[in-house]
Amino acid sequence: MSFGNWLNTQREHPKVWSGLFFAALVGLLAWNVFERPHEAEFVLDAYPGFWAIFGFFVCSGLVIFVKKILQTMIVGPEDSYDE
Repeated sequence: MSFGNWLNTQREHPKVWSGLFFAALVGLLAWNVFERPHEAEFVLDAYPGFWAIFGFFVCSGLVIFVKKILQTMIVGPEDSYDE
C-alpha cells in the first residue's frame, strides 16, 4: 500500500482528522498556559495564550482582507474572457 492510497482511504474519515487537529490545537494552547516565557518583551506577551489568540485574529483578518478587498481588485468581470 503506497502513501497515496493510504491518503485516499483517510479521506473517508474527515471528522476523525478534524477532531485530532482540534485536539492538538487545544493541547498546544493548554501547554502555553503552563509553559511561561522567561521574560515578556511587552505587556500583553505575559498573558498565557496571547500568541495563539493574536495569531488567530491576524490570520482571520488576512483572510477577510484578501477575500473582500484583493479579490475584487484581481478578478475582472465574469464575461471578460468571452470577448
